[in-house]
Amino acid sequence: MPVTELVFDPIAFAWAVAGLVVGLIIGRIAFGGRRRVVSVADTAALNAARADADARGRELAAAQAAMRPLADEVDRLKRELARARRPVQTPLPLAAETPAVAPHVEPTPAVAGAGPVVVGDAAPAVTDVRQLKGVGDKFAAALAAIGLTSVDRIARLNPEEASEADTRLGSFNGRIARDQLVDQCILLDEGRTTEYEARFGKIGGPVLV
Repeated sequence: MPVTELVFDPIAFAWAVAGLVVGLIIGRIAFGGRRRVVSVADTAALNAARADADARGRELAAAQAAMRPLADEVDRLKRELARARRPVQTPLPLAAETPAVAPHVEPTPAVAGAGPVVVGDAAPAVTDVRQLKGVGDKFAAALAAIGLTSVDRIARLNPEEASEADTRLGSFNGRIARDQLVDQCILLDEGRTTEYEARFGKIGGPVLV
């Protein structure tokens, strides 16, 4: 049986290696080009999305800028109407005049024709402090004992007056600041009921005290 003798041919081996290298290079070029095409397409889509978002942002900013003067004018008219409805301010009683126990305040019966003046379709002003969020009969009585008997009166407290009044409420000390009564009263006194309900909830909602 004849024996097959393997002879190493360096030339053939060199050609084989060269062919393998050339094949790898061609494959890399082909697949690399495809990846570059996909990358370019993704970049174009991303740039288009960013441009669209920027355009919508500019449109929104322009719309808000156009609406701002109208909103400011509406708020100005509400403030003027609220100021026209305010009664003459009376000073708070002195601290020494504050009774040790707050008296009970009976609900004031409605009197026909005694309400605030209503212009156009404006809603009647809220004046009863018990319509405020967190104010019930007992808290209302404590407020009345130091002269804070109406929404418009509390709305006109400056920070120093509000802080001083907060120390004279007995068991309700600190509640003017904690319940944001001045902010509530300013919104209601100026007729900004939509903003009030967005911040504090429905006017005249249930309270505990």
